[in-house]
Amino acid sequence: MIEDPPRISDWSALKSVYQSAFFCSLGFFVVRFILPIIATLSMGASATEVGMIFAVLTLGAALFSPVAGRFARRGRRRESIMLGALVRAIAYGGMAVASYYDDIYLLILNSLIWGLGAAFYQVGSDAEISERVLTENRAEAFGRRAAANGRGSVIGAFIGFTILISFDFDPIPMFLFYAAANLVGGFLVVRKRPPLEQLRESRIESMVRSAIGLGIAALVLAAAIDTFITALLSPFVELYIIEVFTTDISIVAMVYLPGGILAAAFGGYMGRFADHANKIAIVSVAVIVGAISTFGLIIIPSLAPYPYDLILVAGLFATSSVTALLAYTVMTSVFGTAYEGKASEGFGMYEAAMGFSRFSAPLVGGILWDLLDPTAPFILVGFSGFILVPIYAYGMKKYESAINNQSSSGL
Repeated sequence: MIEDPPRISDWSALKSVYQSAFFCSLGFFVVRFILPIIATLSMGASATEVGMIFAVLTLGAALFSPVAGRFARRGRRRESIMLGALVRAIAYGGMAVASYYDDIYLLILNSLIWGLGAAFYQVGSDAEISERVLTENRAEAFGRRAAANGRGSVIGAFIGFTILISFDFDPIPMFLFYAAANLVGGFLVVRKRPPLEQLRESRIESMVRSAIGLGIAALVLAAAIDTFITALLSPFVELYIIEVFTTDISIVAMVYLPGGILAAAFGGYMGRFADHANKIAIVSVAVIVGAISTFGLIIIPSLAPYPYDLILVAGLFATSSVTALLAYTVMTSVFGTAYEGKASEGFGMYEAAMGFSRFSAPLVGGILWDLLDPTAPFILVGFSGFILVPIYAYGMKKYESAINNQSSSGL
């Protein structure tokens, strides 16, 4: 059955998508936090090899996001989500095997498979959310998914640590638990299908698409640079904290807790705020706060003794997580509107561009860490962040101007 395009946002249709996001994000704790620690402490990986793990995580997404976009065309968005969850479950199982053999290269291979699954899951989820809600609710809709991801990540971290401690820090049972959680998430999203809506005609007039295209191009460029410099740090933040602040892994994990709780509790509200706030200001503040947080990791050890230094780091991370979530809801809302009616293809291209930016960044970060100094990636990221503000501002201003001109002319 095919329904007319909704005149109100179809929140009920997205309930299972958010439930799936919760279960499939339980393992984000492993990917973002534990994976580099396991690789370094258990497998003896160098910083460059750790960078390779994160590089191939994103290589899978970069290579397969356009394929996922075509696969997730009208009628197959939920199949794309389910397929992504299934592939990530297989990857977690492979990571368990890699841990059993202490094989860094098998871990890298399964990181690539995880990224492949992420491509299908992310593009399908982005498209389903974008097509089910009205333009004025898109940031809120993506904020609700971010809240579901935040709840899953925080709860998954507690479950993961409980399993690790219970099995004498053997990660295999933990990987298997996350594999099972992804299977549940994949099943939930296809268990009860809402009626498929009709193909929605884009409300963007063709004569203003060139102006919008300039804004989108600038935003993609800024987002690609932003993604590169952020991904430069992804594998190394935990290793840096362990080396400089404390060797207690449990305490390091607690540093991330305030940010995760804020995202879990207020993601939807922050998205609703972003729908009606100044988008240029939101994105600019997020970039500046991210740069300041990066510099803070270098400066804080000389400003405060333990444990107050980690409290300051937790505060920085919480602040940057809030601003980053707001910026994320803004960007996904913009792309959902720009590619209205063909969201899966638009998000497929966008995720591919971001994936290729993420691919090279961890390798560069690993080389800087190994050849120069552990602080080198952080210094580079801190300075680079400030160049993004004018690019983001230009792109958002171009985009909003084109949309506003279309609305005022009654097109």
